[in-house]
This record gives sequence, C-alpha cells and structure tokens, in this order.
Amino acid sequence: MNTQDNHQILKTGTTGLAFRYRDGVIVAADKRVTAGYIVGKNIEKIHMLQKNVGMAISGSVSDAMSLVDLLRAELKLYNYDHGYLASVKSTATLLGLICHNGFRSLMFYWVQLIVAGVDQDGPQLYSIDPSGAVNKDNYMVIGSGSLFSLSKIEDGWKEGMTKEEAKALAKQALSLSISRDLYTGDGMDFYFITKEGLQKETITLKLKEV
Repeated sequence: MNTQDNHQILKTGTTGLAFRYRDGVIVAADKRVTAGYIVGKNIEKIHMLQKNVGMAISGSVSDAMSLVDLLRAELKLYNYDHGYLASVKSTATLLGLICHNGFRSLMFYWVQLIVAGVDQDGPQLYSIDPSGAVNKDNYMVIGSGSLFSLSKIEDGWKEGMTKEEAKALAKQALSLSISRDLYTGDGMDFYFITKEGLQKETITLKLKEV
C-alpha cells in the first residue's frame, strides 16, 4: 500500500440543521472535520450559493465542495439567461438531479445536504441525499450528530419564532450534538437568510458551555 493509500478521506462528521422562523430561515452547523484520528477546526460547513440561498454540507468534503462550485456556476448561468435569481426549489431540484445522475452512474456523491433560502414563495428548506431524493420540511438535520439535534428541534420548534428564539434553539440543538457526538464540535456558525439579505454569526463553545 503506497503513501497515498494511507491517506484517509477528509470528511465532515458534522451536525448541520436548518429551520424556518418568522423572518426567514436559519442554517447552522458546527466547525469540526475529521480524517481518521486527525481533527480539523474552524471549518466552514455552510456555503452561500447565491444571495438568497445557502447550503449546509456533511459527508465527504471534496464531494460537497465540488457540488458547491458546480451549483454556483450553474446558478450564474441561470441568472444570466433569465435575468433573475433561481428560486430555492429550483436550486434544490437542480442539486437533486446532479446527485441522482451520479447515483445512477455509480459515481456517488457521499454527502447529505440542506438547501435553504427565501424567495417570492417565502422561506423554504430542502434536504438532498446521495440518491438525489429531495425533501421539503419545516426543519431538518444532517450529519453524524443529527439525531441528538433533531430531538431538541422537534421539542422546541414552533411557527413564528423570532430570530432570538431561533438562534437559541439552534444553539441548544448543536450543543446537545457536541456533547454526545465525537465528530461534532469546535464552534458554531449561524446563517440567517431573509428577504433583506444574509446575516452571519459565529460562536466558539467552551467545554463547560456544552
């Protein structure tokens, strides 16, 4: 086995989540990645595809980032051809088709993804799995710590939450995953996407805060 064979694929153990609140959608994720026993910190797991749509990633970093780059390029062409931004649903549908094509050709994208944003139809969020299946819901989670976060969100989510309530719930959900999942940690990013634009907040959790 050569040196290259010994390199393990960099992956995001990750916990990512998104849900609707009164003014838009919140997308949040931790900041840790792993490669075997190696841990990377301060990693961006949420990426804006265009000004009204963002994507949270988990799984293989290389696969996820190739999809981010591909979607950004495709959306630029779409916007140029149509003269307006692609809708959240159109973005999620396109991503699903790309993943499904890979699935059918046995060239899987080893990822779990959330596409979330705000357009003329209001705040929306979709999950996309490696087969290309696209699902819409009020809230969703991805990654190795997802079950822990999901239990908190299911208990605390409600219609019409304020931004402060949304951030508090997202922080509680991620904190629970960090406390239980080895591959989740080292801080949190929060993206608030509204019709007015994007706001980003980042915090670093100390162990006693989890």
